Amino acid sequence: MNAGWIVFGICIVFVLAAAIPLLRDRGAGRNPPVPRKETLHDWRNHE
Repeated sequence: MNAGWIVFGICIVFVLAAAIPLLRDRGAGRNPPVPRKETLHDWRNHE
């Protein structure tokens, strides 16, 4: 039974570690990230 509690604890830690970034980024809608610069250039239409 002791091994069952250890596995249960590891599962809880894993779920919390995966949920922390999702909860932290919840306020990202108020400050949208800056769009990335265009890195590819279409040289065929360039004059």
